Amino acid sequence: MESFELIQYLQNKRRELSHALQESKKRGIALADAERQYKKEKAKFIAKARLEKVAVTLIGDLAKGHPEISELRHKRDVAKVLYWNAQEAINVYKLECRLVEAQIKREWEYA
Repeated sequence: MESFELIQYLQNKRRELSHALQESKKRGIALADAERQYKKEKAKFIAKARLEKVAVTLIGDLAKGHPEISELRHKRDVAKVLYWNAQEAINVYKLECRLVEAQIKREWEYA
């Protein structure tokens, strides 16, 4: 690639990095919301089970198997994976930018 093409490529990667940062923020907020909802509903289930005199040792397992709680846990886990994916994309874009910057620097030093 020519220097001009490398600079354009770098600019594109920086735009993609910026987009990934925005996406990471959205996904982080979605993860926090999913976590809050899951914990809230799980706490309600546990409180209700305690009032019904369910054995304390069983409550955790019963909560995990409850359809609504397990659905919320699944949503939380999916949100977590999406957030981690966005974080990894940021790392990839940063690495690509560093590599292109190093290539541009080498070309300018030898020019």
